[in-house]
Amino acid sequence: MSKSSIIRTAVIGTGGFGCYHIRHILQQQDTTRITVVCEPCQEAYEQAAALFVQAGLRPPPNEPDLDRLLADHAGALDAALIVTPHACHHDQVKACLESGLDVLVEKPMVINAVEARSLIETRDRTGKLLVVAFPGSLSPQIRTAVQMLRGGKLGKILNISAVV
Repeated sequence: MSKSSIIRTAVIGTGGFGCYHIRHILQQQDTTRITVVCEPCQEAYEQAAALFVQAGLRPPPNEPDLDRLLADHAGALDAALIVTPHACHHDQVKACLESGLDVLVEKPMVINAVEARSLIETRDRTGKLLVVAFPGSLSPQIRTAVQMLRGGKLGKILNISAVV
């Protein structure tokens, strides 16, 4: 993959699940780079920055104000990953789409149908991608496992552990 095809990404929200995503993105430096983050909590940013240091990379700058981040960086970005509280998703996704970014947002996309329609309209108007993170609980493998567990096929379950 050529350097020009690397997806330049902003991560909006670097809390626990934001850091989960950052860890995975840092393993994909040949396709994706986090060039800036938006995190109002300094402690959360420092925890995320430590992941970059552990990977031997310089942490990206933090712009805690999304409007300022988009004003200053949107032209140097391709996409945004939004991992913030659900109630924030609508306004953040809309701002990113209107700034010309493709968006991957953690589920749920929004908290009501009015907001969902608004984002669909914004997506259609801007022509940008809007993707909601895959709800793994609906995957065929997970559904099969649930049926096996509830159906008693595996006997009495004392503990379940999963590592990604």
